[in-house]
Amino acid sequence: MRGRDITAQTFGRLTAIEPTDKRASGYTLWLCQCECGNKKLASVNHLMQGSVKSCGCLAKEKQWTPEEINQLHHLVKFAGDEEIARRMGRTPDSIRGQRNTLGLKSGNPQNKQWSKDERNLLETLIEQGKTNEEIAIYMNRSQSAIKQAKYALGYREFTVRKWSEQELEQLQELSKEKSIGEIAQILNRDWTTVDRKCKALNIVTQSKKVSMRNFTARENDYIIRVSRYMTNEQIANKLERTEGSIKAYKSRLRKKGIVVASYSKIKARYFNSLS
Repeated sequence: MRGRDITAQTFGRLTAIEPTDKRASGYTLWLCQCECGNKKLASVNHLMQGSVKSCGCLAKEKQWTPEEINQLHHLVKFAGDEEIARRMGRTPDSIRGQRNTLGLKSGNPQNKQWSKDERNLLETLIEQGKTNEEIAIYMNRSQSAIKQAKYALGYREFTVRKWSEQELEQLQELSKEKSIGEIAQILNRDWTTVDRKCKALNIVTQSKKVSMRNFTARENDYIIRVSRYMTNEQIANKLERTEGSIKAYKSRLRKKGIVVASYSKIKARYFNSLS
């Protein structure tokens, strides 16, 4: 069997059954079984990229209701696509596509002028101890706009928070099996803060332990081969390494003159060709 064998692998609602003799854009078309009972032909490339996840039933289920369209008309007046997606439980791409279909312009809450009453209200909410997310929802602004306004008013987001004894004990314990990013999320601290504290205490986290391990010839060949259709995160999970180590290793290969494809750039070129 030529090409990648994805028999019995699941992609969204589709399960690959068998390859066919048909091809599309140079890729083999696979016969897939959808959870709804229908069958569909899909290229291995589209399945691996995640651009095809069902026979079409998923798109029908996610059709926009009149209530959602009315909500979108309201939200675009003050919020950007990312903020609207968070509030409506949809992806930014879904919001952007529907907005373009309706001919609606995206709101730019960052550039929206702040009135004197709004500034006073913002200071009141800050003094009450409200979080940026709570303030953003209350004032119909994005969190980014709230942060910029707070900075302009003299409020600084990055206040010094002392490490408690309990946090230091957690840091020591978590460093044995977690990366800096994971530790920062668990301790609700900034990535750079955790990194500085690890350096000050001479703590080596799991991510740095893994990144010190040399790449084998087999891993080298695998990275070069799959980079066209797999993200750094997917490759890292497959090789049990960190995403940062994969990215750094690709960079070293390119400096040596070895051509290593970038999935994100290939995907970007593909979508640009459609526009």
